[in-house]
Amino acid sequence: MVKNLRGKRPCCICRKWFLPDVRQKERQKTCTPDCKKERHRRQCQAWNKKNKAYFKNNYLGRKLEKTVEQQTASTSPKIPLSRQTQPVLPIEIIATGYG
Repeated sequence: MVKNLRGKRPCCICRKWFLPDVRQKERQKTCTPDCKKERHRRQCQAWNKKNKAYFKNNYLGRKLEKTVEQQTASTSPKIPLSRQTQPVLPIEIIATGYG
């Protein structure tokens, strides 16, 4: 196979020939940002298909933790904690006034 001297290559999505950026010459696979987005979508889809259990295990564990926390929270009643403040009046006046 004869190598093209200018370095043109076909886009892996639309199959149109393009000239890769000089800085990414060997790594660039797509010609336009739209093709790049489509390639990324396809790569993510393939990865997710290959690694189905990754998210299932991760999300299932979190969901179980939340349900356990909710069950323990519902069994123990929450008592609002009021701040302890010093009375404005002396205790003697409060005791004599209110009994």
